Amino acid sequence: MTTESVDRGSSSEPAHLRDAAAVASEVAGYAHALENLRSKLMARMDLSVILQAMCTEVVQALTTADLAGITLVDEDGGHPETVASTDPRVNDVDADQYRSNEGPCLESARTQQMVRLLVSDVEDRWPRFANNVSGLGVESYLSAPLTVDDRHLGALNIYSYDPHGFSEIDEALVGLFVSSIETAVTISRRARHAEVEVDGLLTAMKTRAQIEQAKGIIMAMRGIDAGQAFAFLSEQSQSSNIKVADIAATLIASISTEDP
Repeated sequence: MTTESVDRGSSSEPAHLRDAAAVASEVAGYAHALENLRSKLMARMDLSVILQAMCTEVVQALTTADLAGITLVDEDGGHPETVASTDPRVNDVDADQYRSNEGPCLESARTQQMVRLLVSDVEDRWPRFANNVSGLGVESYLSAPLTVDDRHLGALNIYSYDPHGFSEIDEALVGLFVSSIETAVTISRRARHAEVEVDGLLTAMKTRAQIEQAKGIIMAMRGIDAGQAFAFLSEQSQSSNIKVADIAATLIASISTEDP
C-alpha cells in the first residue's frame, strides 16, 4: 500500500514523536483491541456491532485519535455510506465529503492509498470541503482504504483535534485494524450471498415440487403422460401470461379445496 504523507516541518516537536516505551505501550493497546475484535468475530456477532466496536477500539488504541468512522461503498460500487462511527461529528464530516464528492475518505477509497494529512493540506486540496467542516475542529486526517479481491469496499477514517497529526507508526498500526475490518465485511457479505443462494434453491425446489404435483393431477384427470401434462401447463402459462409455477400452485389449491 502506498502512503500519502505530509512533511510537518521541524519548528515544534510533534506529539507523535514519543519515546520507545510510549510506542510499545501503544502497540500493546492495539494488540488488546485486536484481541477484543477477534473474539467478536469468533462469536459471529452482527456486522454493524463489529464495525461499531472497531471504531471504538481504534480511538481507544490510537493516542492521537479523537473520532473514527467506517465508510462502505455498496456492492454495486456506487453509493458510499458511513456504517459505523464514534461520534455524530464523524457523520457530518463524511456526509460533506459525499455531497461534495471530495475529501480524504473518498480519496483513500478511490486511489487505494493511505491518506494522512493536516488540516492545512486539506484546505489547499479541497477548499470547499475544508470550509464546510471547519467548525468541527478537526486538525488531522488519516484514512485507510478497505479492499477485498482488488475491489474497494470503502475506508476507515480517523480524525484528530491534534494539529500535529498522525505518524507513520499510526499508519502501520491502523493497517492491522484494516485487515480485521476487511475480514469482517467479507465474511458478512459471503454469508449474505450464501443465504440468498440457499433461499433461491429452496424456492426452486418448492416450485419443482408444485409443478410435479400439478403434472400428476393433470395426468390423472386427462389420462395423458408427463410430457403432455407439462405441455398443457406451458400452454396455459403462455395464453394467460402467468408463470407455470403459479398455475401449478393454483391448480393444487383448487383440488385441495374440493377435497372433503
